[in-house]
Amino acid sequence: MQCMKRCGAFCGALILALALVLGAMPQSASAHESRNLVGDKYKSVVGFLTEPAYQGQINGLDFTVTSLTEKNTDGTAKAIEGLEKTLKAQVLADGKTLDLTLQSRFNMPGKYAAYFQPTAAGQYRFRVYGEINGEKIDEMFESGPGRFSDIAAITPLQFPNAVAAAPADLQAQLDAAKSAANTAQLIAIVGIVVGVLGLAVGLAAFLRRPTAATAAGRVAVHPGQGDD
Repeated sequence: MQCMKRCGAFCGALILALALVLGAMPQSASAHESRNLVGDKYKSVVGFLTEPAYQGQINGLDFTVTSLTEKNTDGTAKAIEGLEKTLKAQVLADGKTLDLTLQSRFNMPGKYAAYFQPTAAGQYRFRVYGEINGEKIDEMFESGPGRFSDIAAITPLQFPNAVAAAPADLQAQLDAAKSAANTAQLIAIVGIVVGVLGLAVGLAAFLRRPTAATAAGRVAVHPGQGDD
Protein backbone atom coordinates (compact mmCIF):
# COMPACT_ATOMS: atom_id res chain seq x y z
CA MET A 1 0.00 0.00 0.00
CA GLN A 2 2.82 2.36 0.96
CA CYS A 3 4.55 1.56 -2.34
CA MET A 4 1.39 2.36 -4.30
CA LYS A 5 1.06 5.68 -2.48
CA ARG A 6 4.64 6.56 -3.32
CA CYS A 7 4.14 5.61 -6.97
CA GLY A 8 0.97 7.69 -7.10
CA ALA A 9 2.72 10.68 -5.55
CA PHE A 10 5.63 10.29 -7.96
CA CYS A 11 3.32 10.09 -10.99
CA GLY A 12 1.38 13.11 -9.80
CA ALA A 13 4.57 15.11 -9.36
CA LEU A 14 5.78 14.01 -12.79
CA ILE A 15 2.52 15.08 -14.46
CA LEU A 16 2.65 18.44 -12.69
CA ALA A 17 6.26 18.96 -13.76
CA LEU A 18 5.40 18.13 -17.38
CA ALA A 19 2.48 20.54 -17.27
CA LEU A 20 4.72 23.31 -15.95
CA VAL A 21 7.36 22.64 -18.59
CA LEU A 22 4.83 22.63 -21.42
CA GLY A 23 3.26 25.77 -20.06
CA ALA A 24 6.63 27.50 -19.94
CA MET A 25 7.60 26.53 -23.49
CA PRO A 26 7.12 29.27 -26.12
CA GLN A 27 3.95 28.63 -28.07
CA SER A 28 3.32 29.53 -31.67
CA ALA A 29 0.99 32.50 -31.49
CA SER A 30 -2.16 32.47 -33.55
CA ALA A 31 -2.70 36.24 -33.46
CA HIS A 32 -3.92 37.22 -36.92
CA GLU A 33 -6.36 39.84 -38.09
CA SER A 34 -9.56 38.76 -39.86
CA ARG A 35 -11.28 41.14 -42.23
CA ASN A 36 -14.08 40.83 -44.76
CA LEU A 37 -13.40 42.17 -48.25
CA VAL A 38 -15.39 43.39 -51.26
CA GLY A 39 -18.75 43.81 -49.58
CA ASP A 40 -18.42 40.67 -47.44
CA LYS A 41 -17.75 38.42 -50.41
CA TYR A 42 -14.39 37.24 -49.11
CA LYS A 43 -12.70 36.74 -45.78
CA SER A 44 -9.01 37.57 -45.35
CA VAL A 45 -6.73 36.56 -42.49
CA VAL A 46 -3.44 38.44 -42.12
CA GLY A 47 -0.43 38.19 -39.82
CA PHE A 48 3.20 37.18 -39.67
CA LEU A 49 4.14 33.73 -40.92
CA THR A 50 6.04 33.04 -37.71
CA GLU A 51 4.72 34.33 -34.39
CA PRO A 52 6.02 35.45 -32.00
CA ALA A 53 7.87 37.54 -34.59
CA TYR A 54 11.41 38.65 -33.76
CA GLN A 55 13.81 41.22 -35.13
CA GLY A 56 16.51 39.85 -37.42
CA GLN A 57 14.70 36.57 -38.17
CA ILE A 58 13.39 35.64 -41.62
CA ASN A 59 9.62 36.08 -41.56
CA GLY A 60 6.92 37.29 -43.89
CA LEU A 61 3.33 38.13 -44.63
CA ASP A 62 0.85 35.33 -44.01
CA PHE A 63 -2.25 36.02 -46.14
CA THR A 64 -5.30 33.78 -46.51
CA VAL A 65 -8.43 34.43 -48.57
CA THR A 66 -11.61 32.34 -48.57
CA SER A 67 -15.08 32.90 -50.00
CA LEU A 68 -17.98 33.95 -47.77
CA THR A 69 -20.55 32.97 -50.40
CA GLU A 70 -19.23 29.66 -51.77
CA LYS A 71 -18.51 26.42 -49.92
CA ASN A 72 -16.79 23.17 -50.71
CA THR A 73 -18.68 19.87 -50.78
CA ASP A 74 -17.65 19.24 -47.17
CA GLY A 75 -19.17 22.54 -46.08
CA THR A 76 -15.91 24.43 -45.57
CA ALA A 77 -15.31 27.84 -47.11
CA LYS A 78 -13.95 27.75 -50.64
CA ALA A 79 -10.33 28.87 -50.95
CA ILE A 80 -9.61 31.67 -53.42
CA GLU A 81 -6.68 30.58 -55.55
CA GLY A 82 -4.46 32.32 -58.10
CA LEU A 83 -4.25 35.63 -56.24
CA GLU A 84 -0.46 35.70 -56.56
CA LYS A 85 -1.15 36.77 -60.16
CA THR A 86 -3.57 39.60 -59.38
CA LEU A 87 -2.51 40.95 -55.98
CA LYS A 88 0.58 42.82 -54.82
CA ALA A 89 1.90 43.42 -51.31
CA GLN A 90 4.08 45.86 -49.42
CA VAL A 91 5.49 46.04 -45.90
CA LEU A 92 5.86 49.42 -44.19
CA ALA A 93 7.95 50.28 -41.10
CA ASP A 94 10.04 53.19 -39.81
CA GLY A 95 8.80 55.41 -42.64
CA LYS A 96 10.08 53.01 -45.31
CA THR A 97 8.24 50.79 -47.78
CA LEU A 98 9.34 47.50 -49.31
CA ASP A 99 7.59 45.81 -52.24
CA LEU A 100 7.00 42.12 -51.55
CA THR A 101 6.53 39.17 -53.86
CA LEU A 102 3.30 37.37 -53.03
CA GLN A 103 3.56 33.61 -53.51
CA SER A 104 1.06 30.79 -53.22
CA ARG A 105 1.93 28.24 -50.53
CA PHE A 106 2.47 24.69 -51.71
CA ASN A 107 -0.48 22.39 -51.17
CA MET A 108 -2.28 25.08 -49.14
CA PRO A 109 -5.11 26.47 -51.33
CA GLY A 110 -6.04 30.07 -50.61
CA LYS A 111 -2.89 30.72 -48.55
CA TYR A 112 -0.12 33.09 -49.63
CA ALA A 113 3.22 34.26 -48.28
CA ALA A 114 5.64 37.12 -48.94
CA TYR A 115 9.04 36.74 -47.29
CA PHE A 116 11.37 39.38 -45.83
CA GLN A 117 13.64 39.95 -42.82
CA PRO A 118 12.42 42.56 -40.31
CA THR A 119 15.54 44.30 -39.00
CA ALA A 120 13.92 46.61 -36.45
CA ALA A 121 11.58 45.96 -33.54
CA GLY A 122 8.24 47.74 -33.47
CA GLN A 123 5.03 48.12 -35.43
CA TYR A 124 4.68 46.90 -39.01
CA ARG A 125 1.99 47.38 -41.62
CA PHE A 126 1.07 45.28 -44.63
CA ARG A 127 -0.59 46.72 -47.71
CA VAL A 128 -2.37 44.30 -50.05
CA TYR A 129 -3.81 45.70 -53.27
CA GLY A 130 -4.94 44.62 -56.71
CA GLU A 131 -7.92 42.50 -57.77
CA ILE A 132 -9.83 39.49 -56.48
CA ASN A 133 -11.84 37.94 -59.30
CA GLY A 134 -11.85 41.26 -61.16
CA GLU A 135 -12.86 43.38 -58.14
CA LYS A 136 -10.37 45.92 -56.83
CA ILE A 137 -9.09 45.94 -53.26
CA ASP A 138 -6.57 48.12 -51.41
CA GLU A 139 -6.26 47.15 -47.76
CA MET A 140 -3.83 48.18 -45.02
CA PHE A 141 -3.25 45.77 -42.11
CA GLU A 142 -1.44 47.09 -39.03
CA SER A 143 0.20 45.10 -36.25
CA GLY A 144 -0.88 45.77 -32.70
CA PRO A 145 -3.14 44.58 -29.87
CA GLY A 146 -6.16 42.63 -31.10
CA ARG A 147 -4.68 42.27 -34.57
CA PHE A 148 -1.31 40.58 -35.07
CA SER A 149 1.94 40.87 -33.17
CA ASP A 150 4.53 43.60 -33.53
CA ILE A 151 8.13 42.64 -34.21
CA ALA A 152 9.86 42.01 -30.87
CA ALA A 153 13.52 42.67 -30.07
CA ILE A 154 15.68 39.54 -30.23
CA THR A 155 18.33 40.72 -27.76
CA PRO A 156 16.47 39.62 -24.57
CA LEU A 157 16.46 36.03 -25.87
CA GLN A 158 20.17 35.88 -26.68
CA PHE A 159 22.37 33.89 -24.32
CA PRO A 160 25.03 33.96 -23.02
CA ASN A 161 26.02 37.08 -24.98
CA ALA A 162 23.81 39.53 -26.81
CA VAL A 163 25.13 39.82 -30.35
CA ALA A 164 22.48 41.75 -32.24
CA ALA A 165 23.41 45.39 -32.75
CA ALA A 166 20.66 47.96 -32.44
CA PRO A 167 19.70 49.24 -35.92
CA ALA A 168 20.56 52.79 -34.86
CA ASP A 169 24.13 51.69 -34.04
CA LEU A 170 24.64 49.49 -37.06
CA GLN A 171 25.43 52.26 -39.56
CA ALA A 172 27.77 53.91 -37.08
CA GLN A 173 29.62 50.63 -36.68
CA LEU A 174 29.83 50.19 -40.45
CA ASP A 175 31.13 53.75 -40.86
CA ALA A 176 33.72 53.21 -38.10
CA ALA A 177 34.86 49.95 -39.70
CA LYS A 178 35.13 51.64 -43.10
CA SER A 179 37.09 54.53 -41.61
CA ALA A 180 39.45 52.14 -39.84
CA ALA A 181 39.97 50.20 -43.06
CA ASN A 182 40.72 53.41 -44.98
CA THR A 183 43.18 54.51 -42.28
CA ALA A 184 44.93 51.14 -42.34
CA GLN A 185 45.15 51.30 -46.11
CA LEU A 186 46.66 54.81 -45.98
CA ILE A 187 49.22 53.73 -43.37
CA ALA A 188 50.15 50.74 -45.52
CA ILE A 189 50.63 52.97 -48.58
CA VAL A 190 52.78 55.42 -46.61
CA GLY A 191 54.82 52.49 -45.27
CA ILE A 192 55.39 51.17 -48.78
CA VAL A 193 56.46 54.62 -50.06
CA VAL A 194 58.85 55.12 -47.13
CA GLY A 195 60.25 51.63 -47.69
CA VAL A 196 60.82 52.28 -51.39
CA LEU A 197 62.51 55.61 -50.65
CA GLY A 198 64.72 53.92 -48.06
CA LEU A 199 65.75 51.29 -50.56
CA ALA A 200 66.50 53.97 -53.16
CA VAL A 201 68.67 55.94 -50.72
CA GLY A 202 70.48 52.79 -49.64
CA LEU A 203 71.08 51.74 -53.24
CA ALA A 204 72.42 55.19 -54.16
CA ALA A 205 74.78 55.16 -51.19
CA PHE A 206 75.96 51.69 -52.11
CA LEU A 207 76.66 52.71 -55.71
CA ARG A 208 78.68 55.73 -54.55
CA ARG A 209 80.98 53.62 -52.32
CA PRO A 210 84.48 52.99 -53.90
CA THR A 211 85.35 49.40 -54.45
CA ALA A 212 88.33 47.79 -52.71
CA ALA A 213 90.41 47.77 -55.93
CA THR A 214 89.75 51.43 -56.60
CA ALA A 215 90.65 52.34 -53.04
CA ALA A 216 93.95 50.42 -53.34
CA GLY A 217 94.80 52.15 -56.60
CA ARG A 218 94.45 55.51 -54.95
CA VAL A 219 97.19 54.83 -52.32
CA ALA A 220 99.98 57.42 -52.79
CA VAL A 221 103.55 56.20 -53.54
CA HIS A 222 106.05 57.81 -51.09
CA PRO A 223 109.38 59.20 -52.42
CA GLY A 224 112.31 56.86 -52.18
CA GLN A 225 110.18 53.84 -52.40
CA GLY A 226 110.45 51.58 -55.37
CA ASP A 227 112.34 48.67 -56.78
CA ASP A 228 115.93 48.09 -55.61
